[in-house]
Amino acid sequence: MLKIVYHEDYLTDYFTSAAESPLRVKAIHGRLQDHFLTVAPEAASVEDILRVHTREHLESVQREGPEVYRTALLSAGGALGAARMAMEGTPTFAVIRPPGHHAKRSSYSGFCFFNNIAVAVTSLLEAGSIRRAVIIDFDMHHGDGTEVIFRENPAVDFIEVRARSRERYLGLLELKLRWLGPTDIIAVSAGFDLYVRDWGGLLETDDFHYLGYIIRQAAENKTGCRCFALLEGGYFVNDLGKNALAFCLGLSGEPPSVTCGEPDDDAGIWPEP
Repeated sequence: MLKIVYHEDYLTDYFTSAAESPLRVKAIHGRLQDHFLTVAPEAASVEDILRVHTREHLESVQREGPEVYRTALLSAGGALGAARMAMEGTPTFAVIRPPGHHAKRSSYSGFCFFNNIAVAVTSLLEAGSIRRAVIIDFDMHHGDGTEVIFRENPAVDFIEVRARSRERYLGLLELKLRWLGPTDIIAVSAGFDLYVRDWGGLLETDDFHYLGYIIRQAAENKTGCRCFALLEGGYFVNDLGKNALAFCLGLSGEPPSVTCGEPDDDAGIWPEP
């Protein structure tokens, strides 16, 4: 059964942008809490952060103020907790804030301070718990921080999809999942801003269910069901909860009511012109 990671301190009201507000995690947890068990995380340690980021980076986040620093440590801690539960074969979704996939080793941007998914995956690699990991990022914005951090690391494969139609997007992701090589865990940067009423204007609610389900199937086939997802973007708060629930239902193994056509294997995995 899928579990969720959440802490009330993610509602801390610091300011980076009107778009990235506490209402996001409140809406999601409010929708998920009646369906899945909630586990409260502990904050990441300084040691956890320094596996990925420079000390200068950590100190610059500290200078943003105590509210930002504490919440960012707790967000990274939520990612670590989700990864550990995933290693036990329990798919997990962490409803964390701030997001992380834009944070690089020594800089931060896009509402992200520490790269939560990099902190979690690096912790597992350095502990020897895993030898290989796949990171899937379906946020509408490029996960530039995650890509840069792992660019020279052959133990981590980074997957994104860019397409102009929902059918092609879903089909290309399914194709990439089919092509996955051996891996020990699948980690997901889950952004819901590709939603039709959000900035991306592409995916329907049912499509997030489908995303969760095909990722779950890939995890079952490749890892013994070791997979976890972390909240990144998603700013249309009115529907954010139902979209996250749809994704989590798929990740929990509930089959979707819709499927999508698959591209030919020789169609390539590059963005449409």
